[in-house]
Amino acid sequence: MSLANVYDDAENVNTEVLEEVMRAKKGDPSKFPSFWEEDEEDIDQPAQWEIDRDPNKRILWAAENNHLEIATSMLKDQPDLVNVRDDDKYSPLHRACYNGHIDMVRMLLSRGADIQARTIDGWQPLHSAARWNQASVVSLLLHNGAEVNVQTQGGQTALHLAASEPDSRETLETLLMNCYIDVNMKNAAGEIPSDICRRTSKHFHLFQIHDPSVNCLK
Repeated sequence: MSLANVYDDAENVNTEVLEEVMRAKKGDPSKFPSFWEEDEEDIDQPAQWEIDRDPNKRILWAAENNHLEIATSMLKDQPDLVNVRDDDKYSPLHRACYNGHIDMVRMLLSRGADIQARTIDGWQPLHSAARWNQASVVSLLLHNGAEVNVQTQGGQTALHLAASEPDSRETLETLLMNCYIDVNMKNAAGEIPSDICRRTSKHFHLFQIHDPSVNCLK
């Protein structure tokens, strides 16, 4: 049912819920996370013939599907392909990160992949890795200079994204043990990561790790 249909059907309208949905869609703070901004890595896949004939599509495909030899060979001949983008501004590094292809990530970084590349929603590779509980990739990115507190357009940090997933214990631990993590940053909805984690996951107790006696001094 479209929003227009909802407006027309007065008996089915929950005014408060509808107002909150509209606030979230506009990017204003609301009771609900802004899934209009929250990127779910839903990327259209090109046809095989497009992949075979277009080097940009081929390197993106190789990174996403962990074809390390293909990607390495392509970058040897055309090093600038390392930072190509798709229509949503995903790079090969983004694609390797959200699928957890750590050897591919290492190779791309060694070839000059931009660790701060942003999608149209402001996601950096660290966000992609954190959203999908790729803890080893998160650790590798942080060791290679990724900014742990960087925010998307909707104000989401990697910690917000990891906190939103019930099965992200490893990534939460990796992020919370980082010396520079800021657990009090708010997203566009006005929430800090522990607020989200308490609502969505049994692992909210991990936020106790963030204590001056355990973590690094700020």
